[in-house]
Amino acid sequence: MYQSLLTNRYLTSRVIPLLAVAAVALCVALVIVVVSVMSGFLEQFRAAGRTLIGDVIVHASLHGVPYYEDLIDRIERNPLADSATPVVETWGVLRMPYDETTAVQIWGIEPASFDRVTDFADTLYWDELPKGVDRYLRAEAIERIGPALVETLTFQQQVAILLDRAPADSDRSREELALQVPTVPEKDWITLLQMLGRYDPEQLEEILDEHQWAMILEADDWLIDGANIKRDGLAMTRHGRPAIIAGMHLSKGNMRTTGGAYEVQGNGRWWLPRFDGTLTTIRVDREGGVSDPENIILPFANEFLSNVRLVDKQRVFIPLETAQEQTGLFEAPTIDGGIDPARATQVLIRAAEGFTPEELLAEIVPIYEAFYEARVNDIDDPETFPPPAFVTIQTWEEMQADFIGPVEKERMLMWILFSIVYIVCAALVLAIMWSIVQEKTRDIGILRSIGATRRGIIGIYLLYGLVIGIIGGVLGFFLGWLITYYIDDIHDMLGAPPMWLGIALLAAAVAVIVWAIIRVRSGDLLPTVLGTFISIPLVLLGLVIVWAAATGQGFVMWDANTYYFPDVPNSVDLVVAFITLVGGIVFSVLGAFIPAAKAADMDPIKALRYE
Repeated sequence: MYQSLLTNRYLTSRVIPLLAVAAVALCVALVIVVVSVMSGFLEQFRAAGRTLIGDVIVHASLHGVPYYEDLIDRIERNPLADSATPVVETWGVLRMPYDETTAVQIWGIEPASFDRVTDFADTLYWDELPKGVDRYLRAEAIERIGPALVETLTFQQQVAILLDRAPADSDRSREELALQVPTVPEKDWITLLQMLGRYDPEQLEEILDEHQWAMILEADDWLIDGANIKRDGLAMTRHGRPAIIAGMHLSKGNMRTTGGAYEVQGNGRWWLPRFDGTLTTIRVDREGGVSDPENIILPFANEFLSNVRLVDKQRVFIPLETAQEQTGLFEAPTIDGGIDPARATQVLIRAAEGFTPEELLAEIVPIYEAFYEARVNDIDDPETFPPPAFVTIQTWEEMQADFIGPVEKERMLMWILFSIVYIVCAALVLAIMWSIVQEKTRDIGILRSIGATRRGIIGIYLLYGLVIGIIGGVLGFFLGWLITYYIDDIHDMLGAPPMWLGIALLAAAVAVIVWAIIRVRSGDLLPTVLGTFISIPLVLLGLVIVWAAATGQGFVMWDANTYYFPDVPNSVDLVVAFITLVGGIVFSVLGAFIPAAKAADMDPIKALRYE
């Protein structure tokens, strides 16, 4: 009983035990935050990887797998498979609208089946027109239907257009402009309408009648309903043409805001789905030869955001048939009158609910073997049909093993390295407990003289260390969870610190300085030292934050260009957090062992005489 009473008294009657509690709490919180961010990064990559490529991948050479429709049909009949989709993968060069070319990874896909495997629809970013884009789309729509629209203009409308576009300082009358109407060529009317559509759409709508305005809107249905942007993206079409879906970071026109959204530069001018892109690929024949580059001009229909920076800055999606045309994997007649079937370089497969990728993989391997045996004789040149030994069939995690494996090892190494701070924690508890033992030497002598055993004395200080560890560990657990959960908000605040925070820190520094000055006048030295140590960091930090808020130059710790993902992972690894909590308690008790042993070894008579 006396162990509990003395432990409670030691904890509540001194300030110094709070330092030990704070040390344990900070150690636990530090390890939880670091390991949770590493674990969250790994889990985010795993989740993104599975979303991008499905659960199991059948990967062939650049010359592809023929009769892939039959393979997909066989796969989807298996109860472990939910759906499968073909992909043609190649590399090429894309000429961007701002007169720049960039190397891209090209995936030819069937949007509907690809969405069933990868949730492709969820990655499409634009579901409405960004601010300012409509004026450019309106001008482009007018250009497409220009001759037909000009034919419908009445004489009065033409005069109104000339009057509207006349310089403000012009002294020409309405009658003079009316005389000019017959001399204006058609292309100039189209240009005038475009200028109105871009810079003064309200005036243009006022000049035109309902039918003429509807003609403009119907020339680009994105002007009628923003939902059509998502629809066209899923269909991979634009104005009835096959279209490109580009990664979000492929375009230099997209700027990410501190809130995680994207804005288009130039008030919408450089919105990529406004433009066409020239895609260039090189065909590689089955003998390894290279043919002339294949160029195709395709409009952009949308952009996708997978939140994996490496993918978002280099991958583009185009329709499967277009990719097959570009790579020579399309269906074609052979010299002897047969048919060389269309091919796919990959088949992505999603597991049915309740089944793991590993279970699905065990089913896909024999399915491909049976498929090969059944269809190899149907092709004119069997050597172009990749046998099972030449086809890679993997789970998504095996495919990403070169990245996932090192990150897992780094996470474990980081955990071990940061766990070394427990030694510091134990040393601090040891030092604090040692000083308490020295201070309580007479109390220990009294306890021993009235019958307390050595085991009882050890129990006091071990219980003391245990309570410090439990309190510090629990506080550290919640502090680590709080920092991890709000780490994105903390990071955003570092990137754009609020002015009020800097002012608050400076005000706190002034308050500390005033307190120190008042105490100095009473002759105390300690308040001066404490006031100096506290106020200097507050002043420096406050000035830095005020400067950063005034200039807009914050501290960006998590750069998406370096760390793949645009946000800091903020999910706490509860298993690691619990183990870390237990570790903090164990090392606190270990730190208390030496002072406890010293207290138990004290001679009662010498302890009673201790001054």
